[in-house]
Amino acid sequence: MILREQSHVKATAEQIWAILRDPRRMSEWNPHCLRCDAGEDTMRVGLRFKATMRFGGPAHRLDCEVIGCEPEQILTLRFSGEASSSRDEYVEETYMLQPAEGGAKVVHKVDFSHSGLPWFLKVLLKGIHLVGQPQGKSPLDGLKELAEGSGR
Repeated sequence: MILREQSHVKATAEQIWAILRDPRRMSEWNPHCLRCDAGEDTMRVGLRFKATMRFGGPAHRLDCEVIGCEPEQILTLRFSGEASSSRDEYVEETYMLQPAEGGAKVVHKVDFSHSGLPWFLKVLLKGIHLVGQPQGKSPLDGLKELAEGSGR
């Protein structure tokens, strides 16, 4: 199951990438990220770090690996660890940046295909995503606010 959202951001792909490229800044724009411990300040394929995330319940310390990274175009992160019952369970999160008039189009995609969630929960999540009302800010909302300067 893949959840997808997109937004027009009144900032260039370069300005947005300046925020995304530093894993230590993830808690500034991602409301689910409480803390991010990375020994480096630039995303690159193969970089691994720890992130403490909360999705409505208790916080979980997750392993994060950068599996896709093309500056100013795409960033894909794979989260696994404490919340997973198997090493084969993970969630992938992708941010795609595309130049657009007056800024950039940002597509945020979250892939639960390998999450280990039961199928009925995936169906429920997809239904809520399609017809439900958002509760709080999404990572894309936070990124947009910070990139446009209103999140400071």
